[in-house]
Amino acid sequence: MEDIDQLIALYVNTDERLRDLVQSLEDGNLSTRRKDQLLQQIDAIISELTGQAGEQMAGIVGDSYRAGTSAAVEQMVAAGFARESINQTIKTVVHQGAAQAIMDEAFYSILEASDNMSADAKKRIEDAARAANAKSLIEGMSRREATRQAVADLNSRGINGIIAKNGAQIPADKYMAGVVHYHQRKAHVTGAENMIVQNGIDLVYVNFVGITCELCAKYQGRVYSISGSDSRFPKLEQRPPYHSHCVHSLSAWIEEYTPTDEIERMLVASNRPFTDNRTEGNIRRYNELQREKSRKNETRKQWIRYKAVLPNDTPDLRTFASQKARGTKRYRELVKDYRKVNTTENF
Repeated sequence: MEDIDQLIALYVNTDERLRDLVQSLEDGNLSTRRKDQLLQQIDAIISELTGQAGEQMAGIVGDSYRAGTSAAVEQMVAAGFARESINQTIKTVVHQGAAQAIMDEAFYSILEASDNMSADAKKRIEDAARAANAKSLIEGMSRREATRQAVADLNSRGINGIIAKNGAQIPADKYMAGVVHYHQRKAHVTGAENMIVQNGIDLVYVNFVGITCELCAKYQGRVYSISGSDSRFPKLEQRPPYHSHCVHSLSAWIEEYTPTDEIERMLVASNRPFTDNRTEGNIRRYNELQREKSRKNETRKQWIRYKAVLPNDTPDLRTFASQKARGTKRYRELVKDYRKVNTTENF
């Protein structure tokens, strides 16, 4: 998890660096030369990010794939296979090709996020000048105050990483957190499946997680036939991960080492309708966890707004979240200061 956290931290840091560049326009210097310098700095920051993210992602995918193959071996041993009878060879054509395909897919997402981040930051630079001109001419503000307000408005949200199908702009660090976790899990699952197939096993089990989403509930807790040749079980067509941050995986299911009553139970469980069968309690708990995640996300959004308006007074995100949760005097003072500057903001 440390490598994953480090990669996501790259995007958090880059988001802050890019918004700091926009924030630097507060001094009122909107000359063409200044803007050109900032645009060049954006290119340099994004280029650095893309290179570092690609390198770290390759390491995460490779490590996760190998961990998946190792996990499959241990699962087979635990099921009753003699370790010496298991073919543990990492065949270049199959395994390296599969890992590379996942890396290529992940790198495309890195490039897409980089393009969106660059475009968003550059647009903010250009928009700051236009908005400042409009405020100073139409509303009669001083050039410096007009620029300060324009920059605060533009920096009130995180740098965009992707535009969702519904048009929502997703901050780069949030988007890439999903990308990284998804491909890390996919590499692990693919490594496990290929090692299982390599040893002539066709049946696999997708683990059961009590507190899960509606989508995962349809597929979890079943035995599948990879090839589809065993008609007693559904064919493995939808593989985990089923979405970003999915925690589902698969393991070898060895029928000859499985008790008869468990085989009968799996036949029933595996052939149930592909519908959400969660209990009311599990649904309720899942929704509670989602609300908690939403609250944490709102705290980050609030921190970004405060940082845009009060860059020198707002602490780092972790400190801000801690002060807010404890309702400290420092947090209350910060809220008061923010309201003075921006009375229309929601709290």
